[in-house]
Amino acid sequence: MSFYNRIGIYLLFVLSTSYLWGEERIVQASEALKRQLSDENPRSSLGSSLYPDDQRITREIDLESAETLLWKNNLLLIASRFQIDVKKAGILQAGLYANPNIAIDQSIFAEPTQRYFDTTRSGQSVIQIQQVFLLGGKIDKRVKVAELNAKISEQDFHDLARAVITKLRRTFYTIYFYKKAVVFYDQSIASIEKTVDSSELAYKRRALLQAEHLRLKALLFFLKKEREDLAIKVYEREADLKILLNDDLYRDARIEFNPTVNETNLDLIVPNDVRLTDLVEIARENRPDLKKALQTLRFEEANLELQYANAIPDLSFGPVYNRGGTAFQNYWGVTAQLSVPLFDRNQGNIQAAEKAILVRKQELKNNILEVENEVAVAYQSARIKDALYKRFSNAYIKDYGSLSLDMIMSYEKKYITILEFADFFETYRSSIVEMLKLQTDRMEAIENVNYAVGKGIFIPKSENQTNPKSEE
Repeated sequence: MSFYNRIGIYLLFVLSTSYLWGEERIVQASEALKRQLSDENPRSSLGSSLYPDDQRITREIDLESAETLLWKNNLLLIASRFQIDVKKAGILQAGLYANPNIAIDQSIFAEPTQRYFDTTRSGQSVIQIQQVFLLGGKIDKRVKVAELNAKISEQDFHDLARAVITKLRRTFYTIYFYKKAVVFYDQSIASIEKTVDSSELAYKRRALLQAEHLRLKALLFFLKKEREDLAIKVYEREADLKILLNDDLYRDARIEFNPTVNETNLDLIVPNDVRLTDLVEIARENRPDLKKALQTLRFEEANLELQYANAIPDLSFGPVYNRGGTAFQNYWGVTAQLSVPLFDRNQGNIQAAEKAILVRKQELKNNILEVENEVAVAYQSARIKDALYKRFSNAYIKDYGSLSLDMIMSYEKKYITILEFADFFETYRSSIVEMLKLQTDRMEAIENVNYAVGKGIFIPKSENQTNPKSEE
């Protein structure tokens, strides 16, 4: 056999061995990861916690069901609805006429008859009835003011609903992504605990430096601390969600939520597909606080008309009957009373109402300016976080996930040192957690756009919808 034939056979053998060894590495890495994550030891299992005996009841919930319960049970919304009824009752009161006034004058002692409280023809009795007639259209103007006051209360309700729904969605998505992070920490802690146990034995055999062993213990400590800090945040968000929903099914303190989210539908939301000018226009039409500011201006204008009407004196008119107190018996007459607007022509209230209109106009302009800038900031933030997430979500995480398998296997095979493994794991952990945080921030930024616009522009479609739903 020639020299070149021998070289060719040798190279073919090397390439075949490398390929098979690469396939074997992948299989070994997968088995190593599975082995570390399936340990049933209570100390190193995936569900390891500081209080393993705590009982938790898991309830699954989706966003659509949560919003339905919110509209039905939320105590703040219920109280706000009652407040609208209070203002509407003011409309009824403003339209009522004044009650008639009845005056009776009876003599205590009649001199001719020497009787006390003589109600016969020999005594004196006076009966007078007066009705106040509101002039200048006061009743209609009062009703208009009361109606505008009720409309302001309605906008308060819608503004509250906007804030509560936004809080619900933010809380829902935060719980979902935080729980994903907790699962990642559980898996990471299980792997590191397995490694710490191995390093403990190696340290006792003096095959490992104390500094390297302590480095791994410090990594495990930080992972557990961050995991428990995150778990506390989840408990806090779950408590907020229970308050928002106010449902008996979720009232128990042991209940934890398992939010159902289709991340594919979340990824389909693209803030950059909508123009900023369109969002600003929608905000001007839908923002409850802008509508409230406009209704408040109209309220002050209606109040000015009412104050002008209040400058017109009201007429009191009615019959009077006098028996025995005039030149002849059984006197019948009419009375009329009208204030003369000589000094008080309601000048102060009219001037105050005029100034209030100027105040409301400036506040309305300021509110419009604030809304325009709020929409712009929310829109830009959503675009940036959406673009950042979609740029790194796929390749970045997949690359790290594949590399983590190799690192675990490399450490088990002693191809890398403990310090190299720990450094990689810290970077890996930081990357995964930051990506989950970015997903949370992205959904919060998207909900900020919905809040700023006053309408559900970016809403993920549910499973039974062909188009994304939107709020009116």
